[in-house]
Amino acid sequence: MISYMKSEYYRIFRNKWTYLFILISSVLLASSNVVLAMVNGSEKNFPYATTKFAISMFYSNYPIVFILCIAITAMVFGNEYTNHTMKNSVSYGISRGDIYFGKFIVEVMYSILAFLIIGAIDIGFAYLLLENSGVDYLFLLLRACAAAFPLFLVAIAVANSFLFTIESTGASNAASVGLLLAFPLVCNMLGMKFTFFMELAKLLPWNMIYYIRFDMEKFQPILLWGGRNGYGYYWLIAFIEIIIVSVIGFVIYKKKEIK
Repeated sequence: MISYMKSEYYRIFRNKWTYLFILISSVLLASSNVVLAMVNGSEKNFPYATTKFAISMFYSNYPIVFILCIAITAMVFGNEYTNHTMKNSVSYGISRGDIYFGKFIVEVMYSILAFLIIGAIDIGFAYLLLENSGVDYLFLLLRACAAAFPLFLVAIAVANSFLFTIESTGASNAASVGLLLAFPLVCNMLGMKFTFFMELAKLLPWNMIYYIRFDMEKFQPILLWGGRNGYGYYWLIAFIEIIIVSVIGFVIYKKKEIK
């Protein structure tokens, strides 16, 4: 698996989109801080030119990051079926287990790297250009990251499974969106009438992220499971879901004919 992962790292870091995604995302977030600073310079008593506001925009938009995990996974996966590289890898003697789980690990590692770089640039520009609101909001961001991170991994695991089992990238992405976004919305609606769907909805990663609330007096996230102390629940639920999704995806992929 190590050799396969090395080849994957070599491939993705020779792809311009690997860098363009990080660059574009970083520029967009950093530019928002530049705009806030410029508006603050031209308007008196502008209330939003603070690190408090900039950081809150970051952690309040975790649902968007959750969706981006699908796009990042597809980008790192590449056109394996279209370019027949998947077939070549199997023919070369690389086991399907090494390919499936090696690809997942590479997708996770790139996602972490991209998230750290983009987040560091955004926060750095915020503290450089805007009024410093203190470190409490930064610590709140880190606590929110600790809760949301395993759910991002679930999104990557789901997208990875569909990419391996559905040859069309567009169809696999649509399936990921359907399971990760549309299915929770349906469960939320059915949960208004049926208790089963109400309880099921609480276990879905989208709802677990979307319904995170924040105690701004104690600077702590209030999670759907366990309130302020629900980090263990979030990691346990995410871990179980990653295993279920990955095993199902691998079993289907193992039986799939590679064309």
